[in-house]
Amino acid sequence: MNKIKSIAIDVGHGGKDPGAVADLYDDGAARLANRGRLLEKDLNLRLGAEVFGQALEAGFDAHLLRGGDYDQSLGQRTDLANRLGVDLFLSIHHNGAASAAAGGTETFYFPGSQGGELAARLVQAAMVEALGLADRGIKAADNLHVLRATGMPAILIEPLFLTGEADQVILCDGGYFRRLAQAIVGGILGG
Repeated sequence: MNKIKSIAIDVGHGGKDPGAVADLYDDGAARLANRGRLLEKDLNLRLGAEVFGQALEAGFDAHLLRGGDYDQSLGQRTDLANRLGVDLFLSIHHNGAASAAAGGTETFYFPGSQGGELAARLVQAAMVEALGLADRGIKAADNLHVLRATGMPAILIEPLFLTGEADQVILCDGGYFRRLAQAIVGGILGG
């Protein structure tokens, strides 16, 4: 992993696409809410900005692919990363489910990508340690465009379920974004 010098940070969803949407279970979630609901696109953007800043501080050549709340196609995201020629593509998401009991942390990589699998393993372990949530593991996924269409190792993280009642408690901790970004960057550095 120490060969990674440059990172493309993809902030999932945006613009008209809110991603997962959640009702508020935790009173602290109100400060993160958009019209009384949690929107994945907002959480992704905030975490992406934090990861970007910490990656720069750690000495990475970091590129934030979406820095605002606007539409950006999956093809635009992967094309930009491929043009930049970065060493790792990191797609930031937050999970959602119909059940408020759903929770935990998981990371996806493209099957057969040794670099992607290693990055997924290291970042997943760092996120689980930082958040203390259930480890849902790393998973190979060939159906995700951002993993399939990138010419470099790529991972897609789902740190927690914004729809999960217990996970919202972690999300609403004032240090969530900083602590998680530190874990992600530390995982990329190899622990």
